[in-house]
Amino acid sequence: MKTISLRGARTHNLKNIDIDLPRDQFIVITGLSGSGKSSLAFDTIYAEGQRRYVETFSPYARQFLDRMDKPKAERIDGIPPAIAIDQTNPVRTSRSTVGTMTELNDHLKLLFARAAHLHCPDCGKPVERDSPDQLAITQLDKSTSSHAMVTFTIQIPENFTKEEIETWLQRQGYTRTHKINKKSIEVIQ
Repeated sequence: MKTISLRGARTHNLKNIDIDLPRDQFIVITGLSGSGKSSLAFDTIYAEGQRRYVETFSPYARQFLDRMDKPKAERIDGIPPAIAIDQTNPVRTSRSTVGTMTELNDHLKLLFARAAHLHCPDCGKPVERDSPDQLAITQLDKSTSSHAMVTFTIQIPENFTKEEIETWLQRQGYTRTHKINKKSIEVIQ
């Protein structure tokens, strides 16, 4: 089932509400104070999801869990197992959010790091990963093999001069270059 179907919800200040909510999507419920947001989200949808989830346990396990009353509604279909985060914040710091309290923030960071596509903030072009073949390692001191130079090549766009690119590289912290020609600069890492 692709929706959570709620018919005739009458919990607290809900007045016979019929609603279909899409599943597997982030849903935000907004409204004026007293409009029934918490009654819909926590006391109806979450309560039914939690109640159904608890019913899957054995009678022995159920005795240790809090039982929730069945919400007042004619019919509720498509409810998955549910968890909820209480609206009250036990930690009173400016940096505490629902994301940090539930550690969901850490998972979102990983998701964005893996699914995101990095773009240059200046030109908007996608940033591509350099391969080992694009790096050159040149021995600096011929008498010992313990010193090496790691370089990478920067292509000079047609609409820039090599001086502009060198200035930009210096602002990025790259102060030494190895080889410079009209089309590229080899930068020392």
